[in-house]
Amino acid sequence: MPKLSIAAFAALCLIGVGSLALADDAMKTEMNQLQERMQAEKESMKADTKATKGKAKGKMKAHKKRVKAKKERMKNEAKAHKDQMKAQGDAMKAQGQEMRAVGQEMGSEMGAAGQEMKEAAGAMGK
Repeated sequence: MPKLSIAAFAALCLIGVGSLALADDAMKTEMNQLQERMQAEKESMKADTKATKGKAKGKMKAHKKRVKAKKERMKNEAKAHKDQMKAQGDAMKAQGQEMRAVGQEMGSEMGAAGQEMKEAAGAMGK
């Protein structure tokens, strides 16, 4: 009976060691699967982040283009307004010069008329 107990004990020890080895293998397999899942999730998150960054970058580029176009349009409008104001100023300047010339002409005519009146008055007085 002691031999049978020793044999049973030895068998239990071997089974225990075997079961520990099996448990260790099972644990390693599960750990590997967990690591693989974590790695897959990490890569998925990276891909999502890249996609989100790409969309944001596209939106920013579009926004910058719109702002640049608006700035250019406003610049052109300001230049057109400035040119229009300059043309109006030039027209008013020309009109002023014409009026000055007319005024000088009228002054000359009035001066000549006054001179004629003086001469006529001088001739009458003599």
